[in-house]
Amino acid sequence: MDLLTEIFSHLCGQGRCFVIDGAALPVCQRCLGLYIGALATLACLAASGAWRRGLPSRGIFAVNVAALLAAMLGGLHVLDFGPLWRLACGMWTGQVATLWLIGGSAHLWQRARAARSGKRDSGHNPAPAWRRGEKVQALAVLAALTALAFCFDWAAPLGWTFWSALAVLGLAALAAAGAIGLGGLAWTLIAGLRQALKEC
Repeated sequence: MDLLTEIFSHLCGQGRCFVIDGAALPVCQRCLGLYIGALATLACLAASGAWRRGLPSRGIFAVNVAALLAAMLGGLHVLDFGPLWRLACGMWTGQVATLWLIGGSAHLWQRARAARSGKRDSGHNPAPAWRRGEKVQALAVLAALTALAFCFDWAAPLGWTFWSALAVLGLAALAAAGAIGLGGLAWTLIAGLRQALKEC
């Protein structure tokens, strides 16, 4: 317990933590939500194959913007309805961040490959469009995370170890999404540089 709390202290202020089994979780309510949201989203993207679709559709974008605005208002304490609200705000942020890091990376990789194959038309979108089922799934994940946040008191008896393990796995998922996003950006820059050198 103490070791995990010490490790997470470098990433989280640990100011408002849920207390389970008589011990505080190693992350605050928002960070717990952030990691759970990232983990759930990465798992769903991997299971469905939607990560290959690149950037989400406009409808998903609008819902994501609304979720981030609500989370931002929560983070700034403009709207703060208590622990479950903070958990939900973290989950929304984790879901949106992971969805766009993975989707943006896939989009960049596909554009770089299209450029290498000669499809450099600015209006060309190399990524296949999101199918209806994938859009519904993205919205369902957001709804399920929201429901989980507001039912946390019911799920809390799963124990300190369970929720701490989810936080660790979620941190790994968010780190993986960030690494994939940086990889996509690096790949795009390298591909663009090579293309520019060829044209010189």
